[in-house]
Amino acid sequence: MGFPTQFTQLLSENWICVIGEGLEMTNTEFSKNYWRYYLMLEKKFLETIEYVEIHTDNYGSFSNEFTMLLQAIGAELDNVFKVYCGFNLKDRKNISDYAKIILSDYPDIIRQIVKVKDRDIILIPFKNWNVERAAQSLQWWQAFDDIKHNRCENIKEGNLGNVLNILAALYLVEMKLFMKLAERDQNGRPMEPDVPVEGSKEFDLDNWANRYTQIGDHCAMIDGAFCVRYIKSVTEGNKEV
Repeated sequence: MGFPTQFTQLLSENWICVIGEGLEMTNTEFSKNYWRYYLMLEKKFLETIEYVEIHTDNYGSFSNEFTMLLQAIGAELDNVFKVYCGFNLKDRKNISDYAKIILSDYPDIIRQIVKVKDRDIILIPFKNWNVERAAQSLQWWQAFDDIKHNRCENIKEGNLGNVLNILAALYLVEMKLFMKLAERDQNGRPMEPDVPVEGSKEFDLDNWANRYTQIGDHCAMIDGAFCVRYIKSVTEGNKEV
C-alpha cells in the first residue's frame, strides 16, 4: 500500500526515551533487541499447533516442548520487566520488585484483554496480580518458577495453558513499552510508531489506544494532512519513508 508523496512527513530514527529510573533506549533499539526475539519465541510456540490445538480443552496438555518454551519465555519476560522498571539487567530482582513499579505505573494491566487471533479465546494474563502475592497471583509465573527449581517434579506445569498465558503477558508488556518509548510532541501525541512494524501473528489487544496502525509489513499514522509510514528493515530496524 503506497501513500502520496505530498502526504509523507519524514521523522528522525533516533528518538530516545527514558524509562523507569533513567534507562535510555530508542524505539529502534527496543525493536531490534527485544521485539525481534519475541517474534522468534512466538514462532516456536505456533509450531506446536501442529500437535496440540490451541483450545481451552487442551490447556492441561503438557510436554517437554511446552516446558522449554515456558522457561525461555519466562526468562525473556524477566528481562523485559527489568527494562520496563528501569533496572539494570544484571540486578538481582524478583517479581515483587516488578509488581510494585508496574502496578503503580500501569494499574489497568490487571484488566487488559489479549485476544487470540482466529480463535474464540480471550486472555487476561495479569488478572488478580497484586504486590502482596506477586508470584502466587500469576499462575503462569508460579509455574515458570516451579519448573526452574524442579523441572522433573513439576513437569505437568509445562502445559499449553501456562505457555499461552505467559506469551500473552510478554506480548502485552512489550506492546506497552512501544507506547512508552514513542517520542511525543508537546500535545503528548506519538511522533513515531507506538506499535511494532511487524505485528504479532497470534495476539491482538482489546481497546488498545495506539495512534499508529499495522498495515502488512509497515505501519502508518494519518493525522490531518500528514501520513507517516514506517517500513520494516531487517538490518537497520524501523525506517520512515
